[in-house]
Amino acid sequence: MFKRRAAARRAAAADPNPSEAAAPSAADSNASYVDLSRLEPNQWQIPRLFIALLAFCALQAAGLVLFSNGFLLTRVELPARNNCSSYLPSPSRSGAPPPTCWHKPRFRRAALILIDALRFDFAVYNETLAAGDPALVPHYRNKLPIINTVLRDSPDHGLLFRVRADPPTTTLQRLKALTTGTLPTFVDAGSNFFGQVVAEDNVVQQLTGSGRRVVFMGDDTWEAMYPGAMNESYPYPSLEVWDLHTVDEGILEHLQPVLKRDPKNWDLLIAHFLGVDHAGHRYGPSHPAMAAKLEQLNGVLADVFAQVDDDTVVFVIGDHGMDPKGDHGGDSEDEINAGLFVYSKRPLLGASGRAALDAVIEGTRSIDFGSDDPFVALDGHRTMPQIDFIPTLSMLLGIPVPFGNLGTVIPELFLVSEADAARNLLEVTRANAHQVHAYLGAYSALRMAARLSMDELTALFRAAEDAFAAVVVNPGKGPAEQRTRFTAAYLRYVHFTRRAYVSARNMWARFDLPLIAMGAAVLVLSLVALPVYTVLHWPLTVPLPYISTIASGVAGGAVGTLGLVADAVAVVDAHGDSALTNVHEVTFGAATGLTTGYLVASAFQVLRLSRATSSGPFAWNIFSPNALLATLLLALHAAVPASDSFTIHEDAVTGYLLQAFGVVTLARAMTIRNSQARDSLVKITLGFMVLTRLSLVSTICREEQAPHCTPTFYASATSSVAAPQALVFLAAIVPVVVLAVRAVLFDSDNIQGAGSVVSGFMLPIGLLISVLYWSLDAIENRRAWPGWEPTLAFTKMWVAKVGFLASSTASILFWSTDPNCLGIDVINSPTAPGPALVSGTGTRQLIIVGLPNAVGASYFVFLSIAFMVLAMFQKPAGAIALSLGFMQIMLLVEMGHLWPLLPLHLAVLTLISARLFFATGHQATLSSIQWDVGHIGLDSLSWTLSPLIVALNTFAGPILAALAAPLLGIWKRPVLSRSIKAAGTSVGVAVLTYVWMRALGLAIAVLAAGGFRRHLMVWRVFAPKFLFEAGGFVATMVVIVWVGVGAVWAPVWGLAKFLEQMRAMGVIK
Repeated sequence: MFKRRAAARRAAAADPNPSEAAAPSAADSNASYVDLSRLEPNQWQIPRLFIALLAFCALQAAGLVLFSNGFLLTRVELPARNNCSSYLPSPSRSGAPPPTCWHKPRFRRAALILIDALRFDFAVYNETLAAGDPALVPHYRNKLPIINTVLRDSPDHGLLFRVRADPPTTTLQRLKALTTGTLPTFVDAGSNFFGQVVAEDNVVQQLTGSGRRVVFMGDDTWEAMYPGAMNESYPYPSLEVWDLHTVDEGILEHLQPVLKRDPKNWDLLIAHFLGVDHAGHRYGPSHPAMAAKLEQLNGVLADVFAQVDDDTVVFVIGDHGMDPKGDHGGDSEDEINAGLFVYSKRPLLGASGRAALDAVIEGTRSIDFGSDDPFVALDGHRTMPQIDFIPTLSMLLGIPVPFGNLGTVIPELFLVSEADAARNLLEVTRANAHQVHAYLGAYSALRMAARLSMDELTALFRAAEDAFAAVVVNPGKGPAEQRTRFTAAYLRYVHFTRRAYVSARNMWARFDLPLIAMGAAVLVLSLVALPVYTVLHWPLTVPLPYISTIASGVAGGAVGTLGLVADAVAVVDAHGDSALTNVHEVTFGAATGLTTGYLVASAFQVLRLSRATSSGPFAWNIFSPNALLATLLLALHAAVPASDSFTIHEDAVTGYLLQAFGVVTLARAMTIRNSQARDSLVKITLGFMVLTRLSLVSTICREEQAPHCTPTFYASATSSVAAPQALVFLAAIVPVVVLAVRAVLFDSDNIQGAGSVVSGFMLPIGLLISVLYWSLDAIENRRAWPGWEPTLAFTKMWVAKVGFLASSTASILFWSTDPNCLGIDVINSPTAPGPALVSGTGTRQLIIVGLPNAVGASYFVFLSIAFMVLAMFQKPAGAIALSLGFMQIMLLVEMGHLWPLLPLHLAVLTLISARLFFATGHQATLSSIQWDVGHIGLDSLSWTLSPLIVALNTFAGPILAALAAPLLGIWKRPVLSRSIKAAGTSVGVAVLTYVWMRALGLAIAVLAAGGFRRHLMVWRVFAPKFLFEAGGFVATMVVIVWVGVGAVWAPVWGLAKFLEQMRAMGVIK
């Protein structure tokens, strides 16, 4: 249809249309377009742009590495290990040495049933819900009734606790904590997918080192952590989050035979179930699959409880919880609250123990531990840090507590009735406290910053030792008095261990200020250097000062090599506790030397000029309304990371700023005198504002936005499944996007060649394949076709594997082979300025169709292909939002043609980038990452493809906006020989300016994270914002440098090749 309309329009023209270049004859050799055949791609200066971007990338990378090494510190792992002689209990009254290691074991063996992502409320039975309508009971509640049965019918044999996991709530970090008793740091979350060997002292190696046997089955992360340490091991792949059954069924195959062995040839049995975690990731907790998985595990627990003997204690524990969508990794209450249920056929807590427990609980509640953490109870449930599990397990089995443990023994399990309950608890807690004190002393000897709280902690420890010595000498006369005195001494030790736990968390939140400052300085200096280069040296106004720049960089590197940077830091940093290395020094010296040398040399160049350059796209009044609007939009958005409130609500901020731009543009458009231009700009602006408003419909909420945020990205707030209506809208928006692409190409007569084939065939096919894939996924997830799930999963995988790959590869290969959107047409003309074909009916003229926008249209076709590929890896609501954003970019490009204000429109493009990040179902939180998309089109997890797919899903908006930046510089720009250099310069300015704007946002995020490092919300708001800003910037640089610049080269090369063919045919000279 578009082709027929274009042909009719050209045929109806009385003389050549200004938007169509007529092919000239030899007689017209003086015409301005005669030298088209001499178009040289090198005139576009693309190699120079590539080198400039690489240099800026290197500087930014240097700054990021320095800052990250100072801000995202990891805890130093100490190699020391405890043994039986590390702590010697008090000798008996007869003076004989103690007969046991640290403490007499209460149980011979333990069974650890680890249910991944067992949120605390999954384990709590709600009687009110049970008495009501079963249809109203959430799928995750009351599905483990065996726990309630034990607590109700045999209360002395079971104990239920809420245990709070220290973030990041990723599985690897929680398993390390559950075996070593240590605390993770924020940056440790990045190692969750790359299991690492645990080098610290741990309960697994304590057991095997003492000749006891450990049997493991389940999540293969354990094998990565403890390779070869298990006596028996049955590992199963852990990262196939769409597979709810393989790991659990594998465990069940081995669990019963191990439990039934007689004699019991194991001392610790570890069974790590993954089905609950995977059900959460795939469907969310409010899904029948979650209910089915919990009910299955209820039966497993019942069998385990029935088969263990009196010498076995069973721990049922969750490594972390999950948020309402089923994800985890962050620090929300749902993510950090896990369940711990302890069971034994032998009574755990008798009458004597319960009497002592009341005094212990009340005494603990009255102590100020220097933290608001619930160490006693929360919402009526007994609550404690999750790492309390480690000293508890160690003491119950009679092995040394791991050297790095910071947990405190759970008192309920040591108030035994067969001994003096309070005294027994005091003795195990004293051993626990000695271990914690030894660890902190060793750690503080390595890191000076750790010594800041040792004086206070040592005073608390000494006070506890004095209390213990006093009670040993004079325990009291009667049972009541003895219990009181033992409890008072116990509370002294608890005061110390809890304060040590709080102090250690604060200690590992320390920062390396010299590295932070050095990284921020490099980022800021490079941020100043780039606009100088863009304005002064990119247009070749003045020569680039190569010699002085390189010489300064070498000098700076030499300063770092000689250690002078460290000497300067030592003068400023009184503690001398920086982790600065010679590599840091050389990096900082070279980077600052290069940028400082360049800036100084450029300043002298400007002074030598009679006047600063005023040519190029930046030749506009910085105090004009347009300049002020661009500055305001850019500054308001760039400043968002400086406020926790604005960062939390950044998704709304981007929408407001885009709408503000629309309102101002609409008002300015009304003042244009040319009615045609005015009407076009008004329509485009209104369309832009409508699309912005529609993009705000897609929301995903972060915890801090509650209760003022209603998520719409998924079917519900507690689901990870797409809403049914999203699929309908996704199918409906496909033809809208395709028609929009074809309309844009038609408007410039470029619906020819690649433009026609890609927009008319390849783009709709690729998008429809995506619709098919997500439709199959919805049918499978909702169990709409019972019994067909395996077939649907297989079909869905091959649709993605073949369909996505074929459509994207074919489109890219077709475009890269012949990217031209040009055509040749013959029309009747009364006069023929070009070569005429004389016929019996008159004169006919040969014209090249679409030449004025040849490069811009070809690059736009490439951008359409990039959009198609990115949309394939978005969930339905995300693909809809990305489609809206793509159409916004189309309107912005047309707006730039009608109203050429490049800096303003580039600032708006950065806002679109941010808006699309949120609209595609993301927030600046770890739990919002859509990990499950990493399995699209794959039989199993791939360590190369899966991270790439997740990155394309997460940063689709920033990638699409980054690839659109060159388009603002070349859209509808003629490529006549006299304007080739100007077009190339414009592309470079657009790319360099956009990169600078993104770098500005990163620099502000860095300064905010560093400046607010002691803020209450640093790890919840500022640090994640920095990480996502850095990730978006890296994605931007990668696609611009390695994809965008090359994609600009291809149309230029294709046009030159096309014109050479025309010259060879004699059409042009």
